Amino acid sequence: MKNFVSIKNKSFSFSSCDGCGAKCCSGLYGSNFSELTIDEFEEVYKHFVILFSFSDMGYLKANLIISRVTEHCVYIKNDICTIYDKRPNVCKNYPLSPSPSNDIYIDTSCPALESGSNIIKDGIINPSFHNELFNNYQDKFMKSHFYLEKFKKEDFEIALVIKGMNFYKYKHPSSDEYLQMHLESLLLL
Repeated sequence: MKNFVSIKNKSFSFSSCDGCGAKCCSGLYGSNFSELTIDEFEEVYKHFVILFSFSDMGYLKANLIISRVTEHCVYIKNDICTIYDKRPNVCKNYPLSPSPSNDIYIDTSCPALESGSNIIKDGIINPSFHNELFNNYQDKFMKSHFYLEKFKKEDFEIALVIKGMNFYKYKHPSSDEYLQMHLESLLLL
């Protein structure tokens, strides 16, 4: 079970991903999906399904589907990522995660945090672990929110349910570049 905490004023060490059994890539222990900014669509749509969800307040959110409930990501073979250079930001960033408040969080359940070199020192990310997505994430998040705001819930239908959460696909043809990437990604579903 994941346990994300703020990195503010904290320090953490990280050894390596070797030997953890790809738990972060497993639907049993890790993420099944991750929220996605529209700027990330082009990087992921050829390898992963992009579906949408609706927040409690009715806002449309884009999601990268990593795995089904009890499965590993389809790109994990013998606990190794077969698309390592093309893996999505959620994987590149792990055990770190940006948030809409521009705070960075770390998953303290990651088994590699027990020893190794500093990943975080006094709330500062080691440059070797820093991802451009962390810079002004709030702006990227808001850009995605306002872009997706123009689409209506009635234009979507349920495509998948994971752990009781509905994920939707757009049900019409579209000339919108982001919806086209979403629709093309559905071939992987």
